Amino acid sequence: MSDQATRILFMDDEPASDIVTNAVARLRAEGYAVDLVETLGEAIEAYYLRYYVVFILDIDMSHQAADEEGDGVEVLKRFVSLHNQTRVILFSGAGTVQHWFAAANAHCYAYIHKLDNDPETGEDSIQHLLRKVRKAILERPRPVSLVSASPPTRILLAGGETDLDSNVRQLITEALGADWIIDTLPLDEAAQAVATRYGALLILQRTFSTRASVRGALARLLEAAPKPQTIVCCKGRNELRPSILEIANRHPFRLLDLGQPQWPTRLQDALRDARLWYDKEEIQQADPNALRRIHLILAEDFDLDTEDEDLVPLEGDEDLTVGQDGAASVHERP
Repeated sequence: MSDQATRILFMDDEPASDIVTNAVARLRAEGYAVDLVETLGEAIEAYYLRYYVVFILDIDMSHQAADEEGDGVEVLKRFVSLHNQTRVILFSGAGTVQHWFAAANAHCYAYIHKLDNDPETGEDSIQHLLRKVRKAILERPRPVSLVSASPPTRILLAGGETDLDSNVRQLITEALGADWIIDTLPLDEAAQAVATRYGALLILQRTFSTRASVRGALARLLEAAPKPQTIVCCKGRNELRPSILEIANRHPFRLLDLGQPQWPTRLQDALRDARLWYDKEEIQQADPNALRRIHLILAEDFDLDTEDEDLVPLEGDEDLTVGQDGAASVHERP
């Protein structure tokens, strides 16, 4: 296979399983160069050795021989912390409810359950994976704007859960201030609203149906991001996996679990973050340990006519984090 082929990293601790061998074979049949690794350490090491357009990660890595802690979501977080537009697809059959929400909030490109088939299209999980890979490759990353923008002081609360709405309205006011206007609409009507009127969009329902009309309304609402940023709140339960993963794959700014006792505090934090990141792609905090591995090597006879005090050290943690003003982190690959 040509070195010019689109290169994909595939991490799974059971590389000989039928679904992994079939997925890798079908990816290679489409012309992709696939590197298969079995451990978390190998995946992280590979990130620095080659340029990969897409990363496909398993979540449960408990079958690996190496004595390592962590899972695919932790690798996702590290990759995205190094570059916020890294394309990471989670392909797993063992993720928990907590993994679904964590992956969405770490901005995975897609989350595909290995055992899920789409009843409407008949598409199996590998076909779904191939479709997401094609889309990830064709979508060029958008440039990150570091120019500050003031969001409209108006928020749309969509969902129509009356008993939740009154409590949430108070949380919104406490988080954003009394000057923010709160509009409340049912989900289908909210999908018709002009999104650019709003500085934030909050979609709130205990459960989301997988009906085509509901999926369509959610898709229209989430397409407006990042202007405004969209926060989705729902209950995390195993039987709700299809609808929750559908939302995760629509790339909300935040996906919060109403089943967690801390959800009011997390919602207020998410609202403040949404205001901060209005009209921008979010940039995660960089991983200092990983960034220390980027070295600048000069030839021995290179004449560097610079005083020591003019040089900026690369080792200090204070120089390796991303501030709330939106300064971008650097990701350099060979």
